[in-house]
Amino acid sequence: MRWNRIVSWVVGAFVAIILPGLAHAVPAFARQTGQACEACHVSFPELTPYGRLFKLSGYTLGTTQLFPLSAMAIGSATKVNNTQGNDAAFPRNGGLVFEGGSLFVAGKLSDHFGLFSQWTYNDLFAKPQPDGTTQFVGHTTVDNNDIRVVDHIAKQDLDLIYGLTLNNNPTVQDVWNSTPAFSYPFQTSRIAGVWGIAPPATLIEGGLAQQVVGLSAYAFLNKSWYFELGGYRSADGAFSVLHHGVDFSNRLKDTNPYWRFAYNREWGSHSLSAGTFGLNAKVNVDPTDSSSPTDHFRDIGIDMQYQYLSEPHSATAQVSLIHESTDWDASHLGVDRQNSSSNLDSFHLKGSYWYQRKYGATLAYFDEYGSDDNVAFPVTNSPDTRGFIAELNYMIRPFWRLALQYTGYWKYLGATTNFDGNGRNARDNNTTYLYTWVAF
Repeated sequence: MRWNRIVSWVVGAFVAIILPGLAHAVPAFARQTGQACEACHVSFPELTPYGRLFKLSGYTLGTTQLFPLSAMAIGSATKVNNTQGNDAAFPRNGGLVFEGGSLFVAGKLSDHFGLFSQWTYNDLFAKPQPDGTTQFVGHTTVDNNDIRVVDHIAKQDLDLIYGLTLNNNPTVQDVWNSTPAFSYPFQTSRIAGVWGIAPPATLIEGGLAQQVVGLSAYAFLNKSWYFELGGYRSADGAFSVLHHGVDFSNRLKDTNPYWRFAYNREWGSHSLSAGTFGLNAKVNVDPTDSSSPTDHFRDIGIDMQYQYLSEPHSATAQVSLIHESTDWDASHLGVDRQNSSSNLDSFHLKGSYWYQRKYGATLAYFDEYGSDDNVAFPVTNSPDTRGFIAELNYMIRPFWRLALQYTGYWKYLGATTNFDGNGRNARDNNTTYLYTWVAF
C-alpha cells in the first residue's frame, strides 16, 4: 500500500512538473482556435464571453485538428480540522496524493459538429475493508460529455446560433458558471469526498451526473437571449457508454423535462447574465430496478453572473438559488423519511479577483436549508448546512495552477455542535486543500 502511494505521487508530480516544461503544449481548444487559454477562460473552467460563444457554436470555431486530444492531472494534500482520534475514518489525512487525471476528446469535427468528451481516471476510488480501513484502487469512468450539432445565421439585424446538445449531466451544456455542473468550487478534494464531508445537495447539483442522457434544442439570439428545452432519461441501453464505470444511484423513469432561459448583456470589459433553469424528474426508489416506484423531484433555479475582464485587473461573481420540492414514495415513510414531501434550498454566492490572470483570490458562501425530518436526520432534525470557501490561486503557466483552498463550516446537518450525537462539531469538518492542476 505504501509503495503504491509513493508511485502514484511520483507519477502525479512528473505530470505536473516535468511535462509542461518539455512540451510547451496547450489544450486542444486553444490549438484549434490559435488563441491563448485566457481567451476562453478567466481560469479553467470559468468562461469568458469568447469562451461562451465558442461553446455555443458547438466547439466548431477554428480549424479541425487531426488529433483533438487534451489531458489533465491533479496532485493534492487534504487535511481535516479534527479527526477526534478516529484516524481510520480519515485515511490519507494530510498526505500527498495523486488524485487522478482526465483525457479529453474535444473539438471541431466539421463546420456544424463538435464535442467535449471527458474520461477520468480516479486513483482514489475507495473500498472500505472489514477491519475498518480503506483500500484505494484506480478506477476509470466516463465523465462530462457534451456533443453538439449547430448552425449560425448572421445578418445585419439578426445573429442566431441554434443547435442540439446531447449530454450526460444536467447543466453541463450551460455556458454560464452560475449553474451547477461548472459552478464554484471548480475543484474539490476527492479525499474529502471519501471522508463523506459535503453539504447536502439538490438532485440537479450532480445527483444525475454520468447517469443520464439528455437531448436539448437551444438558441442564442443576438448575443442576448438564450432558450433551451430538452429532456433527460437514464443512460442505459444504447446510451450506456455515457455512464460507463458509474453505478446508478438515481435512475430516472421515462423522459424528464429540462429547461433553461437567460438574458445576457456585454459592454466593454463588462458582461452580465441573469436566468432561470429547472428539472422535473421522477426517480426510481430502487436504482437497480426500473420498474420500482418513484420519487418526484422538482428543481427550479435562478442565477446571475457578472464579469469584469481587463488588464491587469479582472473580477467575476456568480450567485444562484435552487429550490427543490420532493414527493417521496410511501416506502420511505418511517424508514428514511418522516414526511411524504420535503423541501431543500441551495444558495451559493462567489466572488473572485485576478491580477494579470496569474494571481487569484476567491471567497464563496454556501447555505443549504430544508424541511425538518427526524427520521432522515435523527440527531438534529435538520439538513441545514452553512459555511464558506476561501481560495488563493497562482497560475504558474496558463495551463498549470497551484491553489490553496479552505472550507469552513458554521453549521453542519442542522447543528454547530454535536451534529452526529457523538460530540463532533461543525468546525471539526473544516478542511484545508492544497492542489496542483495541469492541462496539456
